Parts: sequence; structure tokens; C-alpha cells
Amino acid sequence: MKFIVFGIGSYGASLATKLVELGHEVFGVDSNQERTEKLKNRITYTVAMDATNREAIQDLPLKEADAVIIAIGENEGTIILLAALLKQIGVQRIICRVTSTLQKTVLETMGINEFVYPEQNSAGRMAQQLSFGGVIDSHRVCNRFLFVEVNIPSRLIGSKVGDVDFIGEYEIQLVSVKRDVEEKNILGTVRHTKQTIGILTKNIELRHGDSLILFGDSKKLKTFLEL
Repeated sequence: MKFIVFGIGSYGASLATKLVELGHEVFGVDSNQERTEKLKNRITYTVAMDATNREAIQDLPLKEADAVIIAIGENEGTIILLAALLKQIGVQRIICRVTSTLQKTVLETMGINEFVYPEQNSAGRMAQQLSFGGVIDSHRVCNRFLFVEVNIPSRLIGSKVGDVDFIGEYEIQLVSVKRDVEEKNILGTVRHTKQTIGILTKNIELRHGDSLILFGDSKKLKTFLEL
């Protein structure tokens, strides 16, 4: 997979190098040339440029990237301006580092809906999530087993919980389901959040927009997601 990370300070550098270790191609972008020089042997490509310069960033393979992560931490204005430029250019998946509720609210009004909180999400954990297609969140129990929250595969939409043999067919465990609900933020913008259903019964129908909380061996989970 291919990722572009804007901002390779402490968090961005950790995320970028972890993604490379996991076998991905990463472009690390920063306005600080000292940072790009320092990391040029640890990240696939490093580029020193002004992230708010539209002409400059258009030279990057933005539309070929599986995700563009804005990991800039020191300037909220730069984050918002860069997010706006990426939306205008047509980047499909943008993940923003956020440091305040207001910043997140402004980004939501621009149509950004994926966020990372460095104080909650370690760079290693975020890299693992990006490596598994469709993974929203994850928690590794040990080297082999983990919990993951994943977007529901289209093949399961309309099925009832009791109709899917997660253990027998996939060798993983369905723990719970999260479902979309609509809420308004302080600016009146409608956003979608997920609420956990809790204990499942076999008659609960799996719907479009649901996410599944699964437990199992990392290899079995990856096989399930790639079917």
C-alpha cells in the first residue's frame, strides 16, 4: 500500500517508519529540511516542501495513495488549509491529526471524518490499522491475537448474526456490532457516530454502515477482510 504523511515530527516520523517496517511505501513530507534529511534512509521517500503550496503538493502521487495522513501538530491553521487543498484536489481518504474539539468541528464541516489523536493512538497502533484494509480501530492482546473494529463486508449486509458462522467458517469471534446514529455538533453540522449494540442475539440483522468488533488470530482476521 502507498501512504503520504504530511508532518514528520515525533508522531508523524514514528507512524511513517512503522508503516515502512510493515512493508508499505511512504512519502514523508515536511517543511523542515532537517527532518526530511534525518529520515531519508528510514522512509521510502522524503520531501521538503510547503504543504500549503497547491502547485508543490500536486506533484505528489496524491490520488494514487491509499490514504493521506496529516500529522502536523504545531499549526492548526496549516492543518485546516492543507485539508481543504486535498479535498479540492480530490484525495479520497484523508486522515487528520487533531488537537482540539474546535479543530475537529471545523474539519468535519469540510467533510473530513477520520481523525487521529496522538495522545490516544500510538503511531504503532495507527500503522497496524492502516495495514489492515477496512480496520477502524484495533487492540493487540499479544503477538498473535487482537481485537479489531472493521467496516462490515458487503457480502454480510442483510444477514442475521445467527446466519454467519464466524467461528466455524472464519475461525474468528464476533464480539459486538456498532451502528450509525446521527448527531449535530456545536455548529449544527450533522455527523454520523456509532453506538455499540452490546450483547448480540442471533436475530440481529447486519446492516449497511455497521462495523463489526471481532477477536481472533491476526492472520485469520486479515483473511476474513480480504475475501
